[in-house]
Amino acid sequence: MEIGQLRAFVTVAEEGHVGRAATRLHLTPSPVSRSIRALEHELGVELFVRSHHSLELTEAGRAALPRIEAALRSLEEARFAARQAAGQLAPLRLGSTHFAPPHVVDRVVATICAFLAGAPGQTRASDAPDAPDDLDDLDALDALDGGLADLIHNPSSELLPALDRGELDLALVHLPVDDPSLDVLPLVAYRLRVAMRADDELATRTCLHLADLRDREILLTPTRLQPVAMRRLTDRLEQVGHAHVVTMREQDLLLLANTIRRSRQLTLTGSVNSGPAGRVFADPVFALVPLAPGEIDFQLGLAWSRATAARDARITAVVDHLRDAFPPR
Repeated sequence: MEIGQLRAFVTVAEEGHVGRAATRLHLTPSPVSRSIRALEHELGVELFVRSHHSLELTEAGRAALPRIEAALRSLEEARFAARQAAGQLAPLRLGSTHFAPPHVVDRVVATICAFLAGAPGQTRASDAPDAPDDLDDLDALDALDGGLADLIHNPSSELLPALDRGELDLALVHLPVDDPSLDVLPLVAYRLRVAMRADDELATRTCLHLADLRDREILLTPTRLQPVAMRRLTDRLEQVGHAHVVTMREQDLLLLANTIRRSRQLTLTGSVNSGPAGRVFADPVFALVPLAPGEIDFQLGLAWSRATAARDARITAVVDHLRDAFPPR
């Protein structure tokens, strides 16, 4: 029985689809299917009921899933304990939703790298003689061994399970997070904008309330990518009596922008500096009008697993350092 087979089984169980599981595992579907068949042969049972479009767990699969998840967690703990004993701790693994404002992500990465590089014993980055004075200056970090692996970009819906499985140590996600096994540190809040054509009658306004949009159709990206945050958004729209919400089937920002460009539909997004979701509306044919304070604020925070933090003191130290670097406003 191979670890890859166990990871393939858990990922397919979560996705219900070999293709989506393969994408998450950075594989093609064929080796994922082979891993599942090999595991079924090893166990002597069928783990999935296969249909044309999806896979569902059998009774045997449902019985095996929590035990295999626990086995993978134990293997991760064993790997960490062995490396710690040998003085060979792996770099911390950080993920980020690709909807996060880039300047915030850059600042978080720079702060963590400077802290870890200047503080092997978890001393503060500001106390380290080689730490850069300006933590926003990423060029100053070139010479530092930051102790941070390459940043992984994925939707929140993939980052949060990866924290649970021990595949990530920290993740920047939109809040709230409803997984009780995870802790979060709020970092920044930012106001949403209403994106529309520049010749729209609302484009001349300096600020909008949700009530101003009640008779307009609002087009939103799929909720499954950031399920809790997007559910909070749609609940808020329903609360103010907005009945004209259309959700796209796929996450296609260019299609979203082109649809807004050729219709009277509106969408909610960040500023042009907040990431790809806002940058697609940088063309002067569009107008971005901020929502009034308190209408809908999106919050970005750092999430981590309590179980992972319990065995790796670096995580708690990094979180405490970021708490000082991002004081509440």
